[in-house]
Amino acid sequence: MKKEFDFDDIGKRTPYRTPDGFFEDMQRKVMERAGVKQQRKSPMKLIISTVVAIAAMLTGLLFVPSFYRADDVKPSSSNVLAVERNNATDQVDKWIKELSDEELEELVSFSENDIFLY
Repeated sequence: MKKEFDFDDIGKRTPYRTPDGFFEDMQRKVMERAGVKQQRKSPMKLIISTVVAIAAMLTGLLFVPSFYRADDVKPSSSNVLAVERNNATDQVDKWIKELSDEELEELVSFSENDIFLY
């Protein structure tokens, strides 16, 4: 027996061999000992679960409020807080003009210290 072992003699092949079908047989034996039976879903269950998932997605898409345009919604009462889009900037400008100098300075100091604006 040689005292020195040279890895270059082996090359890229592995010195270990396994019998054909060893890993498949080992997996089957382990599953048998564990008492676990391999169960496959029947094609009918797969089809039903797919149809239910597609129906849920379509229902979600139909009832998502972000797809509705805001112009299509008519206010039902006079106590609506929403502002029309074309009139919004005029009302903001009017509100800013009505503020006193002290209120404007306080508003500016709040906006300078607001961590969410930066």
